[in-house]
Amino acid sequence: MILAVDGGATKTVALLFDEESFKIKGVGLAGSSNFAVVGERKAEESLRKAISEAEGDKADKAVFCLAGIGDSEEDTKRGIDLVRRIFLNSQVFNDGVGAYRATNLFEDGGVFAPGTGSVAFYQKNGESHRVGGWSWIFGDEGSASWIAKTAITYATRVVDGIEESSELPKAIEEYFKLPFREAVIRLSKDQDKRLIASFAVMVDSLAMKGDPLALRVMNEAADYIVRMIDRLRKEGGKVSVIGGVMNSKIIRSVVSPLGVEIFYSYQAVLGGIVLAGVKMSFEERNKLAKELTEKIYNLPEEELKSYLFINPKLKNSET
Repeated sequence: MILAVDGGATKTVALLFDEESFKIKGVGLAGSSNFAVVGERKAEESLRKAISEAEGDKADKAVFCLAGIGDSEEDTKRGIDLVRRIFLNSQVFNDGVGAYRATNLFEDGGVFAPGTGSVAFYQKNGESHRVGGWSWIFGDEGSASWIAKTAITYATRVVDGIEESSELPKAIEEYFKLPFREAVIRLSKDQDKRLIASFAVMVDSLAMKGDPLALRVMNEAADYIVRMIDRLRKEGGKVSVIGGVMNSKIIRSVVSPLGVEIFYSYQAVLGGIVLAGVKMSFEERNKLAKELTEKIYNLPEEELKSYLFINPKLKNSET
């Protein structure tokens, strides 16, 4: 029995996998376990919650793929110490490594992961390389935090009379339940990446309705994703995209014609199974991805809305 955990800035996904039957036995969801952002105590709470829901105490071995691992020597040590307080004999990797194994298994190629933040990895001649992931202040382009942050910046221009009319300022007031200026100042002071990133769903919704500035933001995000795909293709091999931003129909309409394989953010947890040494074909991986989706959508609706920002009613749709 294998416990696989994928922990990022927005959510934590845990699953229990029975290698003998090749079936997923349990799935759990929780909030952020990016210890570098929310702190070790809150990260540990999220990890334990997700693992408990997945019945991870039944596991014989575990693989954790967490944001923050590999960012610095100090962060890596903190992350490993945190994980081994929960499951002593475990392997620990960066969440981008898990996303790569989930999408490309052990073949050369690349993956771009636009979620709350964004980072890319490619493997060439068996060696792994990182691209992007420069933090949400200087990077994370194409991600939910970048979409929301850029939209809020554009909204300040609307209020200042620099940009054309847009519903973004009103949407910010309604979403954060504060007058516009107070909302911007509060968000600037608190710097809650997950909270800010969650507003990307509203930006996408306004863009779908034709709001010019919201649409500009989503198109800029799509353009960056396309450029990153082109960058990864220069290294050869199959290129995949995985992350919550791919829930956007606008983004998907631009990316889908490029012929890349698209995955949803929670499917990155399958990389932990691969890293645990389970051999599988792409066809077997696809079956597991489908099985995982079915189990995810059977979780409580509030968890889906809180951690994945998706509507449970979309179960039978493309999303």
